[in-house]
Amino acid sequence: MNIIFAALGIWVIASLSIYSFIRRSERRDPEGKGPGIIAVTSALLALPVAAVMGGILFALAGSVQVVGWLFDLELSPGKVGIFAIAVLVYLFSADSLIELFLKSVMGKSAAGKWVLLFTRVLAFYGIGLLVGAEDQTALPVAAGLAVMLLVMEVLFHLLKKSGEGSVRKGRR
Repeated sequence: MNIIFAALGIWVIASLSIYSFIRRSERRDPEGKGPGIIAVTSALLALPVAAVMGGILFALAGSVQVVGWLFDLELSPGKVGIFAIAVLVYLFSADSLIELFLKSVMGKSAAGKWVLLFTRVLAFYGIGLLVGAEDQTALPVAAGLAVMLLVMEVLFHLLKKSGEGSVRKGRR
């Protein structure tokens, strides 16, 4: 249920942001649209944003549940939802900056991936403790989620590489 409310919150914030952007742009046009049309347009444009973010939250919450199930950990659904939302905020803010910093310092080496994995484990562990998970629960969940994200990134990179190779072969 937390995921639904989070997706609704994202939709409202995105709708208001798009509304204000369109409204500001329409002030320059003397034949601008009315506020009703702008509200409907902004609400419709915000739906894909909310759907994608809701899907990512759903995947994160599912990953946390799988790790909890594998290690037989006690996680309440409320804590899982709040943990997934906090991880999503971290991934789209601080993690992106840390990843850019590591790529600029270490390049695309395996050591950079290991350092990124370690920082994610620490960050997810801290988020787990902030959410209220016990030490015995927070560390396996943090490590499992960080490893799952690393595996997904590596698989995505390999899929992207194999797709580029097939396109090049098809052009010849």
